[in-house]
Order: sequence, then structure tokens, then C-alpha cells
Amino acid sequence: MTTNDKQTNSIGSVREAIFEKNQLFAAAMARGDAAGVAACYTLDAEFMAGGAPSVQGRANIQAAIASYIAQGFTEYVVTSTIVYADSGIVGVQEAYTLSQKGGANKDIGKSIQLWKKEDGSWKIFRDCFNSDLTP
Repeated sequence: MTTNDKQTNSIGSVREAIFEKNQLFAAAMARGDAAGVAACYTLDAEFMAGGAPSVQGRANIQAAIASYIAQGFTEYVVTSTIVYADSGIVGVQEAYTLSQKGGANKDIGKSIQLWKKEDGSWKIFRDCFNSDLTP
């Protein structure tokens, strides 16, 4: 088995594990089981929903998920999964502020970015961000 074969098999097993955990997540949502959903997160996880500040820790994530369930959001379907493992990609979690000149219309938020090297320089490969402020 070559190194590339090992990487492919490793990524395949990671993809399979993530798929299985997403199935557990979806089943827990369908049951209205916020604790079951929260169990899919690490103990030190951070939940970064739009329109609200981040919450840390499984208990706080469970409370956040419970609020979605209370609003009737129980149908969760993953429509696409891309797994980056051992591929020279680095993940970054950031907090940001964004405003017009002089501080007008200031936004406060958080982001997750994936970075990779291109032509010898680190550049953003994927960028997902959302505001802490309610619309």
C-alpha cells in the first residue's frame, strides 16, 4: 500500500465516522433529543450559530439546540460532506469586527476558515462566517 493509498483509506474511515455521527445527530434532532444532539459535540466544543454569540461546552450547546427544537426545527439533513485530512489544509477559528470607516455599522462575529498554501503563501481556501448580532 502506498502513502497515497493509506491517506485515501484514512480519509475514507474519517468520512465514514463523520457520516455515522451525522446520522446520530439527525436521529436525535428528529426525536427532539437535545442531549443526544449535544453528545455529538466534544466536551470543549464551541457552537457558532448566526445571530448570537458563540456558546461553549456541551451543556450550553444542549441548551442552544433545545431552543431550535422548541421552535420546531427537528429535520436535519446533511446534503454534502467534504473531508480534508492530512491534506496540507489548516483550520482557523476567529472572532472579528467589521465596520464602515469611522466605526459606523459595526458588526461583531465569528468565523471558521480553512487555509492552504498556494505558490508558497498561505491563503484562505474556505471561509464561513456569521454575525453575533440579530438581524
